Amino acid sequence: YAKAESKLPSDIAVVLLHGFGVASFHYESQFSPLSEAGYSVYAMDNVGAGLSWPDIDPAPDGPKELRNRPGSQWGFGTKVAEGFEDVVIGEALWVEQIATFISECVVERNVILAGNSLGGYLAVLATALMMEKLDKTSVPSDESVERIKGIALINATPFWGWIPCKSKNPSLYDTFPWKGSLPIPASVRNFTLPWYNTLRNPDSIEWLLNFVTANEAGVGHELPRRIAAMADHPAGAAAFAQIIFTPQADLTFDEALDKVVEKQIPTLLLYGREDPWIVPYWGARAFKRAPAADYLQLSPSGHCPHFETPRTVNECLLRWLQQECPADQAKQEKYNLPESIGESFTVSEEDAREISVTRRGLPEPFRDGEIAWDDLPAWVQSLF
Repeated sequence: YAKAESKLPSDIAVVLLHGFGVASFHYESQFSPLSEAGYSVYAMDNVGAGLSWPDIDPAPDGPKELRNRPGSQWGFGTKVAEGFEDVVIGEALWVEQIATFISECVVERNVILAGNSLGGYLAVLATALMMEKLDKTSVPSDESVERIKGIALINATPFWGWIPCKSKNPSLYDTFPWKGSLPIPASVRNFTLPWYNTLRNPDSIEWLLNFVTANEAGVGHELPRRIAAMADHPAGAAAFAQIIFTPQADLTFDEALDKVVEKQIPTLLLYGREDPWIVPYWGARAFKRAPAADYLQLSPSGHCPHFETPRTVNECLLRWLQQECPADQAKQEKYNLPESIGESFTVSEEDAREISVTRRGLPEPFRDGEIAWDDLPAWVQSLF
């Protein structure tokens, strides 16, 4: 994981959770502004990303033709290495990792969880499941969830996985013969390897990232290069196979968010309006379940606003943090979040792009007798 120490005396940490296919390096633009404002910043690598990988082959003696291919040398053998019998890389492991990370690595008492895309989903799920554990075991008050003072969701994906969980659909769950455990069947290997090799191609990565950004200049070549280098880890393809076939969690995103609301944990919904995947509908839907949340919409900005429009995201995060969990000794100039629906402010990015930040609420098909175009997905607007 990566860490930036607070530049001011403080007992507050911001823990950043990354999306699928990237790692802690995706948050490098947040380290300095947040630490200078009085917050220690941690960016954790999920198992199967960044620098968080098995250090030995979890399923050795795979096919000879794979042993010299970057990204696929490990994990495709027919036997399981000791200690990996129950290891399945996926959301259940990541949620456990988050709770353990907060407990063992984050020294500050107060914690803000923030996540983009999959990271936002995991922030909600981890908090809810830690709350369930606390309710069932009555552990001491220093349990990780008791330290969470806020959650910031940045274009959070509201779903993950396609194999249903056993508790909700046991009959359909049982129809899938393999659910991510080692060893990986040959049929799954043959299915996932071509897919993985296509996705990890730098040109494919750059095309996909440019598809979800609103910046006409694109994402450049450095980020795709770093992602491709990460995907060359010997266990890369095996981890990808496990992630794809891991069953869904017992709690849905909606159910987990409901638990966060019940706990009255302050929540920030921060959504790039031009995201072609997590369109404005999903932000408004989350707000409907968490009406006390601060719901801010950034435009133009896509699926990863913290990377595409970092100054704007940092400004929003700092205004919200000052409101919900201020650093005691912070000396930065304080600005408030917009208070009323439709109120906005503008931030200039380093390349002079002007990004509008607008407070949103429930979807409004019409406003003042006219179609509320800014509540429609960008692709719908482009049709007219």
